[in-house]
Amino acid sequence: MKNKLLEKTFQVLEAISASDGPVTLKELGQKLAINTSTLSRITADLVEAGYVFKADYRSFEPALGMIRLGQNAAYSSHLPRVVNPMVKAHVERLGVQGAFAGIENRQLVYLYRSDAYATERDYGMPCRVPLYRSNIAIAILAQRLDGGEILSIFRESIHRNRAEGQDKSDLDEIRTLVEHVQKNGYLFRREGKERWNITFPVEYNGDFYGVSFYGDRAEERNFDRLLFECSLLASRLHSALVRAS
Repeated sequence: MKNKLLEKTFQVLEAISASDGPVTLKELGQKLAINTSTLSRITADLVEAGYVFKADYRSFEPALGMIRLGQNAAYSSHLPRVVNPMVKAHVERLGVQGAFAGIENRQLVYLYRSDAYATERDYGMPCRVPLYRSNIAIAILAQRLDGGEILSIFRESIHRNRAEGQDKSDLDEIRTLVEHVQKNGYLFRREGKERWNITFPVEYNGDFYGVSFYGDRAEERNFDRLLFECSLLASRLHSALVRAS
């Protein structure tokens, strides 16, 4: 980005919005490598514009302006307008859970999740699932990168989320799933005896998203049918997005 101040402003917005709570100037400086005087000017302008709220003397969190931008984008973008009704209708007919998501800046971004309001935090779309815990992320990255790059990203995600004890077991399973996606074009995962997940990548506009069916009671499911239905939905989503663009 040619405008360096604007680039730093976006970095500050991203860091504040991604934080689990109020973030201080010192923490922003350490994370972004931006000097304190520049951070002070940027945050002051963002507070004045209504995008950032000053929680205390030197701590900041998202304000209504930033939340409004996110809500407006979700309602005005043709992606959720096209995708959400189709996924909703499909999973309701099949009696399973479903989701559609993409990856931006190494973070999973949900456009739709049928169990969004069955979570502890039911005041918004649950969008902070770590990459290493996401089947959709595995399916998407398997289309974009080679195996070594993918494992490096997931290793970073494990460390960032302080899940050190899970490195080897998680990475071994992720490696197997990545190979399955690259060979077969979809992800199929059984987690224990009950939980299961099917994810197909959806290509659109030069990028990849993922549509997922998941749930429990694995022993009662007809996975041949669910694989067919998820593949069919992925194809229909791609066609609908192309027509809408």
